[in-house]
Amino acid sequence: MIAKDFVSDDCRVIDENENISRALSLFEETDSIIVTRKKEYAGVLVEKELTRVKLPPNAKVKNFIKHAPKLSPDTPIEEVARLMLENEIFSLPVFEGKKLKGVVKVDDLLKNIVEKEFGYEKIGKFVSKDIKFVSPGDNIGKVIKIFRENNISRLPVVDNGKVVGIVTMHDLMEKVILPEEKPEYGEFIAEKKRYLKIPVKGVMMPDPFTVTPDESVRKVVEEMIERKIGGVIVESNGKLEGIVTKKDLLEPIASTEKEEKIFVQFCGELNKVEDFDRSEGMTLLKNFLRKHEAFLETGYLYVYLKQYRERKHGLFLVYCKLRLSCPKGVFTAADNGWGFHAALKNAISAMEKQIEKARGK
Repeated sequence: MIAKDFVSDDCRVIDENENISRALSLFEETDSIIVTRKKEYAGVLVEKELTRVKLPPNAKVKNFIKHAPKLSPDTPIEEVARLMLENEIFSLPVFEGKKLKGVVKVDDLLKNIVEKEFGYEKIGKFVSKDIKFVSPGDNIGKVIKIFRENNISRLPVVDNGKVVGIVTMHDLMEKVILPEEKPEYGEFIAEKKRYLKIPVKGVMMPDPFTVTPDESVRKVVEEMIERKIGGVIVESNGKLEGIVTKKDLLEPIASTEKEEKIFVQFCGELNKVEDFDRSEGMTLLKNFLRKHEAFLETGYLYVYLKQYRERKHGLFLVYCKLRLSCPKGVFTAADNGWGFHAALKNAISAMEKQIEKARGK
């Protein structure tokens, strides 16, 4: 299958000179919006990116445009999934020459591929045990910090061990992050600081939709699309097991037909990691995987990278998160380091401890 099999002309479009606050209503049914400049394609606007900056009233869309790879109608579907994961954009434009033909959306990919490939597998296979959650009394500032540091967009809200709600990036965009037109800049910043102290219970969605680990992938995808949500909480006997997102389910699609026993994919803000070296990273990862290949068998490993502003001895602080899916389960580990090399080594070390524990060592 190729991109043209999934092209949709149902995409949201906004001019680069529009106010950023106008984009809020357009994020109701998508996480990315096509941006035009003089009616020509200029890039995309991604909802998650808007939490990374301070947004004064009347800020223009053009200040937040993100590059998105252009697909051709003949792009293989495995490559489409890989590009979505690598760029963290889940609605990619398709061009025939210079003409925009439409977009390929993650929902359309999942709905069709899952049906044919792995729809009857249990959703529990795709749940990681690295569970982040907040309590109803935690404040919005803590939620935003967890979102940014862990590259996620939704958190279960747990009270006395029971899931009582969910708070999402869209909730915060709608109720906290995006400014109104009325206040002056200084007044807005003061208001925003006050908003960050609001407790989670003031913005969460109570009694969220949940599934059990035994539910089929097909059913979960159907529910996510019908409910227009990006992920579902997985719980068993009232106990939180984790969250499965559309992004998690793209991973096996991206790794289809790859020759490697364990498919490795870098993603995140790669162009912003100053000393990122793909070949060096692959060497470290292959050495690590070789040590455990008999236990891990087959699977896919995703490496997320993000560079912070802090700097020491000429190297920036880098965050590295690993997510490894294999027949033995899903392993996740994350750590920081001064520079890409150190961050990756630290994350690998953290994951090795998990694997050794699973092996009973």
